[in-house]
Amino acid sequence: MAYSPHGWWSILIGITLLCAIGSSRADKPCTASSSIGDLVLLGSSFQVFCTYQASCRASKSMHIDKKKTQKIQPYNSTTIFLNVTNISKNTTYTCLCEGEPEPCGLDIDTGYTPDLPENVTCVQKGPVGEVMCTWRRGRETHLTTTSELWVRAVFGNSTSGSVSYPGSGSRSDPGLVSANFPVSGSAQTEYSVWASSSNKLGSAVSTTLNFTLDHIVQPLPPDVSQVECWSLGCNVRVEEAQGAQLLEVQQRTAQGPGPWILHPHTAGSVWNQSIVSLQPYTKYEFQARVRLSHRRGIWSDWSQPASNWTQEEAPAKALDVWYTTSNSPNNSITLYWKRLSHTEARGEIRGYKVIVHDTLAGKSERNTSINHISGLPCSRCDVTVYALNSRGSSPPARVTIPLRAAQPPQNVMCRNHSNHSVTISWRRPVTAGAASGTGDGAVSGYLLEWFPVGRQVEKLGWKRLGPNETHTVISDNIKPFECYEGAVYALYEQAVGRAQFEDFYTLELVPSAGPSVHQPVVEGDKVTVSWSEVPQEHRRGCVINYTIYVKNSEGKDVGNYVCRASERSFTIRDLPPEYYRLWMTASTASGQGPRAGHSFIIKPQSLLSDSWIYTMVLVGITSFLVFFVLLCLYQVSSLRRRVSTLVHCLMPDIVPDPANSKWAKECAKEKGELTLHLYLSESSVSEEEEPDTVEVQELPEGSWSSWNPAQRTDISGTPEGAIHPSLHLLFMPQQIPATDPSTTAYFQSSYLKSFSQESGSSGQTQDSQGTDMTVDYISTHILEGREEKEEEGLDVMGFFSCPQNPLSPFMNPLVSFGGKLTLDAVRIDCSEFLD
Repeated sequence: MAYSPHGWWSILIGITLLCAIGSSRADKPCTASSSIGDLVLLGSSFQVFCTYQASCRASKSMHIDKKKTQKIQPYNSTTIFLNVTNISKNTTYTCLCEGEPEPCGLDIDTGYTPDLPENVTCVQKGPVGEVMCTWRRGRETHLTTTSELWVRAVFGNSTSGSVSYPGSGSRSDPGLVSANFPVSGSAQTEYSVWASSSNKLGSAVSTTLNFTLDHIVQPLPPDVSQVECWSLGCNVRVEEAQGAQLLEVQQRTAQGPGPWILHPHTAGSVWNQSIVSLQPYTKYEFQARVRLSHRRGIWSDWSQPASNWTQEEAPAKALDVWYTTSNSPNNSITLYWKRLSHTEARGEIRGYKVIVHDTLAGKSERNTSINHISGLPCSRCDVTVYALNSRGSSPPARVTIPLRAAQPPQNVMCRNHSNHSVTISWRRPVTAGAASGTGDGAVSGYLLEWFPVGRQVEKLGWKRLGPNETHTVISDNIKPFECYEGAVYALYEQAVGRAQFEDFYTLELVPSAGPSVHQPVVEGDKVTVSWSEVPQEHRRGCVINYTIYVKNSEGKDVGNYVCRASERSFTIRDLPPEYYRLWMTASTASGQGPRAGHSFIIKPQSLLSDSWIYTMVLVGITSFLVFFVLLCLYQVSSLRRRVSTLVHCLMPDIVPDPANSKWAKECAKEKGELTLHLYLSESSVSEEEEPDTVEVQELPEGSWSSWNPAQRTDISGTPEGAIHPSLHLLFMPQQIPATDPSTTAYFQSSYLKSFSQESGSSGQTQDSQGTDMTVDYISTHILEGREEKEEEGLDVMGFFSCPQNPLSPFMNPLVSFGGKLTLDAVRIDCSEFLD
């Protein structure tokens, strides 16, 4: 045989490569191997060996997935091994000789043998076409696994060979495998099919499925053409499917949606089916499927869903009604009711009708579209509420307002849970029914109401319970980190007993903000602090108190003032004048929150403040100026006399006893004539002039009864009309017998003092005009000593006279008399001066 030069070169290169490979293998320091090979079952146990060259005299080691292991054992002088137990994944084992750069290793692959294929089914979609078979391949093998479908057909007396068709997995269901194969021949041709799975660890084959095409033919899904409904049912109509003789329908509520409910085939028309026992005003979905016959073919797939609403009916249930009362003068109420559920409403609720029968105001009717109505005036009334839809109204819900007070539930307690719920428990009323004599009857039930603190109108919730229930769990409309309050009502036939509870919550934290502090009001040494409550979103539970902190300008705590949660102001007293810093916090049972958003700097005023001192100085200066002006005016004699006259004329009637006067005592001693020095004025009589004298006559005791005061004569014998200054004095003795009542009454009522003054121009004499004039008392104003006390006679006393004209009391000059006419008290008739 002849070889070309190129062929020899190829052989030479191949031999060289083989020698190089053999040399390289011989140069490796070790080899790795397994006691059961490099492909093992998951969970197997085996040994891994590392065999080194004799030249490797250094230390030997083994690594598992690049991590050194200390569990190796020596096998002989050149080999070490590792026991592997229950292997769970693919693993790499590496052998090393210290100082050698080239390691050796072994890769172990793990997996399972295939499971037996299960649930082999075949179906022919429509009357013609391929047959599709599906099966489940079992657990994942973690190895490359092949799935196949094997088909064998029997045509009469002959049998075809087995033909395999590769299977493919489903993306939506990895465990499902399917394969298609073509068919030929009649519908009675019998087929045998089975499935197989295989990998490097083994293989598995399913059981054989035998069928004819008549058994596996599946009609195409029908089309639902029409759904007609009434209030309690619907009629489903489908398009005609060729060859189908059976029809099934399934339905479910569209809201939710609910579970499918199957309605089997019924005798009658194949193309429509009636579904009954449905709920009014509910949207339903319907699907249909068909089959050729009971013995032929299988059920088709379900059609696409079709939907429709059933018609409305009048609401079937009465509303659940409750109310709250206000503190307004007209006793208005707010009425609430719960919305009916979809099943109870049986239609779209279009509004509510409220009828109020008030014993005072009569009957009134209101309509509303919301589930509460406020501002209903009600002193004593019966309220009826209806829910309305297009088909009618609900049964009436009645409530009597107000109900008579009765025995309330006892020992109401709240206990919160970690699942955002609260348990409310109570004890039955102490007395009930006829046994108590109250006439309330037995408890017919209980009502529990709750709402966030301060938001009863917006967030009121309630729950009705039976007469034998004494606890309940509420979780509806309960939010964490919010404070609630409420009450438990014991309901009687015509009465109700109420037990209140407050401050319950599901979860609680410290407040996230403080109260809103208003500007403090400073009044002297008092500071009034007011605030608004913590906003609802920042309370995070039930606020139990507020704390006011006050620090002085040096940063020292002056005081901490704790206020109840219901308070909105606080007055701090006795603060010395200084600058202070003030802030507030709010607290829950979990602790104290942060301080309010900002602090205030305050300076209390002392009681002796600058403004008070300024006011007092101003008042003092004004008072001094007024006093000074009055003092200056008082120095004017004419003004002083007029003021004195006015004051004396206004004094009350005080009747002194003349018998106690000094003049009367001297007269009683001498019982004769007395000389009275009279000076009409200081200008008319000088000290050198001889004073005029006036004779004073004392009447005998028996002459008082015959004396007529209206017919007076001058005692000195001077005619009454003579131009001579004279003074007429009529004295009453110390002992006056009461013989004449008129006379006695006269002397008990008045004493007449008259005088006539010389007139330079007219020469007329002023005299007394009578005794029936107004009597005044004039006291001595000015005493001017004309003679020494040792001189005999009476000193002349100066005094003011009453004014002549009552309309102008200060127009005429006053007459001044000198001397010392000393009377302890005297009553003087000024009627002569007024003429």
